[in-house]
Order: sequence, then C-alpha cells, then structure tokens
Amino acid sequence: MQSPWQAPLPELQPAAQTIRLARGQTMQVWLAGGSQLVCNGAAVRVTEAPQWLLSQLVSRRNELGDGQAIALEHGGWVEIHAPQGGEVLCMKPVPPGWQRSLGSLARLLMRGWRGWRVSAARH
Repeated sequence: MQSPWQAPLPELQPAAQTIRLARGQTMQVWLAGGSQLVCNGAAVRVTEAPQWLLSQLVSRRNELGDGQAIALEHGGWVEIHAPQGGEVLCMKPVPPGWQRSLGSLARLLMRGWRGWRVSAARH
C-alpha cells in the first residue's frame, strides 16, 4: 500500500482526470509539476503543495472561475475546494520529445537484450 507521503508512480497516473466535487467538498490529489487545472463550472479554490521559501513554508492559493486555468509550478499534494460544487479537469504535463524518445529507445534496447539472452541461453 502506498504511503500518503509518497508521490504516486507518474506512469500509473492518467493523462487527464476529471474531479467532481459536491458543494463544500475539499479533495487532495497528487499532481506533477507542470500539470494544468481547468475549472468547469462554479468557482474552485486551488492550494498548491507547500514549498520552503527561506525559513517559511508557503503555499500558493488560486481562485478559479468557470473556464479559468492554471499550471502548477511544482509537484505535490494539491488541495481543491469547491464552495458551490464543481468540476476540475487535471491534465498532467507531456514530457519533452527527447524524454519520450529516450524512453522508447530504452524499451527497445531492453527487448533486444532479453531476446539476446534467450538466444544465448539456447546455444
């Protein structure tokens, strides 16, 4: 079971998720830095994960109205509060092209390595 203090595995997180909140509901969700939040409906309050600034722990708080969006500066546990209820679309950042290419190359090499080991074991 995952500890609430650990970040969920990024590869297991959906590319986009919709969070529906009832009137007065507050929810905490882990989001990666660069994720975008879009408010669909009534206003919501988004409090970003706290960060140290010199000797103080600070959190950036944003009020979003219908159709407004923000991008998170850093990853962590984000609190979303909907006084009137509402919906927030959370989209995780897309890795830069070279990271996707590097990941594809690593997977290709691993498949080749496994195939080579199997054929070497047969001989």
